[in-house]
Amino acid sequence: MTKKQSKRIHPARAVVRVFALAILAGTLILSLPISRTANNFGGYLEAAFTSVSAVCVTGLSTVDVSTYFTPFGHLVILLMIKLGGFGIVTFAVLLGILLARRVGLNSRMVGSAETPGLDQGNPKRLILKILIASSSFEFIIASVLTLRLWLGHGYALPDAIWYGTFHSISAFNNAGFSLYRDSLMGFAADPWMLMPLNFAVILGGLGFPVLFELGRRIIGRVRASQVGGVIESALHWTLSTRLVLWSTLTLLAFGTLYVGVIEWTNPATIGGLDFGSKIMNAFTASVQPRTAGFNSFDLGRAYPATLMGIDVLMFIGGGSASTAGGIKIGTAAVLLFIVWTEIRGETAVNVGSRRLPRSIQRQALTIISLASLAVISATILISLTSSFSTDQIFFEVVSAFGTVGLSTGITAQMPVFGQVILMALMFGGRLGLVAVATALAVRQTKVHFEYPKERPLIG
Repeated sequence: MTKKQSKRIHPARAVVRVFALAILAGTLILSLPISRTANNFGGYLEAAFTSVSAVCVTGLSTVDVSTYFTPFGHLVILLMIKLGGFGIVTFAVLLGILLARRVGLNSRMVGSAETPGLDQGNPKRLILKILIASSSFEFIIASVLTLRLWLGHGYALPDAIWYGTFHSISAFNNAGFSLYRDSLMGFAADPWMLMPLNFAVILGGLGFPVLFELGRRIIGRVRASQVGGVIESALHWTLSTRLVLWSTLTLLAFGTLYVGVIEWTNPATIGGLDFGSKIMNAFTASVQPRTAGFNSFDLGRAYPATLMGIDVLMFIGGGSASTAGGIKIGTAAVLLFIVWTEIRGETAVNVGSRRLPRSIQRQALTIISLASLAVISATILISLTSSFSTDQIFFEVVSAFGTVGLSTGITAQMPVFGQVILMALMFGGRLGLVAVATALAVRQTKVHFEYPKERPLIG
């Protein structure tokens, strides 16, 4: 190894350093008088917490963002959200391309087949496609919100444009930051506000590999129908896309039904709304933990059972190479199929007509184990230094680790030690899992011998 090669930085470490510098710069800017309504230097912990939350597209905050920061501060937060969402997605996708180039020709061909629509030979073009796609979605959602705020809520046009743009970018990047003190609670009965934001969250959480494949399939179907060609069957869809789409539909349906049934008669949440608004708010409560962080009713007054169900949704998160956090849908789906295989007594883990490699199974189990350990450890540590109930702390911890941003309202009241832990969880949950997944994919040491088998007692 040459001296030049020894000084090369691993891509995962490089992106961690870049994000750390972005957080530091954001902290300094948000501490300036121009960024704070107090018009003086200070609030360093609040600025640091907000900066970590914005860059890691979480949405948790120890202050009321709408009144604590000035319009300039809001603009800085918006830029950090865009940087965090676009940066981590680009890094995740490009990292997959770099890893594919390090393996043999056969594996590269398989990898190309599993990620259609991605320009694996042209990273610059890929980055441009991601930028154009994300900006286009944000523009469409922002336009709908702007028109609604302008024509339906009496906002002046400049204010409507600003509020629409801010919330559109925050939603698509799964950030959950809002310029309203009560998040989206003021629009609990307005489908023209809630549904576009829900749609943006879902799109951002699918992941660009899935979005690009969907676009390619739609265009292919249109062209095939024009010339009378044969449309590809479902078997030609990549396994990743099928897992993400089916899992997303399942989780959305489960979350809507779960929250709707439990909270249906709760007068403090959705009990006082009409039938349609109840369904819409239950659906919103199912979408936002994926991991956006907006809330249309007061989670602090929801039933504990509801919070536990939302914990599960926050922990799972969205798709890989998306703006969402969590352990990712693919990881959770792999675990489910591993369990199902063991229950059935089979040896190979099959998903549809495909067999999962053992390396993927080990990676999924490792990521879930590390994520669970981080969440449990943080919950215990914060419990030792605060008087909040365990379910409240656990909800806050999972929200931070999954980069969701939902809260029962205890973030600002946490001790400094607890806030520091939440910052570490946001940073680790956003970048740590990507780095761990990368390390597991790269580190595959060949062993030329095996020890004899022996089965310990299990269960």
